Order: sequence, then structure tokens, then C-alpha cells
Amino acid sequence: MNEHLARWTLISIIKYFEAISTGISLPFFVEGIDERDEDNQRENHAELRVNGPDVSIPSSGWYSVEVAINILLTEQMLLSGSDSYNIIRWCGEFQNAMLSTIPIKKYGNGVDDDQSLIGCLTVRNREPKAIMIWHFGQIDKDNRIRQSEVDALFDLDIKS
Repeated sequence: MNEHLARWTLISIIKYFEAISTGISLPFFVEGIDERDEDNQRENHAELRVNGPDVSIPSSGWYSVEVAINILLTEQMLLSGSDSYNIIRWCGEFQNAMLSTIPIKKYGNGVDDDQSLIGCLTVRNREPKAIMIWHFGQIDKDNRIRQSEVDALFDLDIKS
């Protein structure tokens, strides 16, 4: 096990989902890292939340890594007659991206950060659903902001 695994995992996940967000022209934030203010909280954006990596040793010689990833999507609601399916399309883009493997590489500026591949996170097939989408709707009565979330658990096995 390497003390840099948590950092490498987070940076790799950020790079992966930032590319998805950029591809759909949606501003991207990382919870706990990016500064936000009241103005950009009210704009359309995606916010990445990561829990883990949690590590266990299921069999000798291997570490099992689990990561929970969710993308909180925020949309400024448009007037009646406008396209009201943007947030649904964004959910679909991120859900589709979660179906692919997420490469975990040794990103950074340190001696050990050579960008080599550690392995790939794969979505865990939780019964009955692997990737869940939650629609929260309008978040309060005074603001025309709605939110949805795309959520999944991922696994990675690493040889010790």
C-alpha cells in the first residue's frame, strides 16, 4: 500500500469527471477543494464529491479499494417553454461515464508521481442498481434552482 493512494485516486477521479463536464460545457467544482461564492452556487454546474478510498485486505497479497463517487448537478431553472431537460441530459452524461472504467494514475509533482497506471476503478453492481440518479427538484421555494445527483460505488483491487 502506498501513502499517496488517496491523493492519486482523488486527482484521477477529478481529471476523469472534469473532462466529462467540460465536454457538456458545464462548470465543474470539487467539494472541499474549489472555492465557491453565492453567485456561482446559483449557476449551472457539476460538483464532484468523493468518499474514500476505503481499503481492506480480502485475500493475501491484494488490497481491495472502495470509492463512493457522486456528482451533484445544479441547474438554474428556465422560464416555461424553455428546454427543461438539461439536468436530465447532464445526469445521463455522468451516468454513462460511470459505466466506463476510471483509470487511477500516479498524478502529481512528487518523486513517485510518474503518471503510471495503478489500475482502474469499476462500478460495483449493487443490487438492484449500480448507478443511481436522484432528483431533488427545486431546492427551496424562493430560488429557481433544482438539483439532481448521480451516485455509484467503485472498486479497485491492487496487488501489494
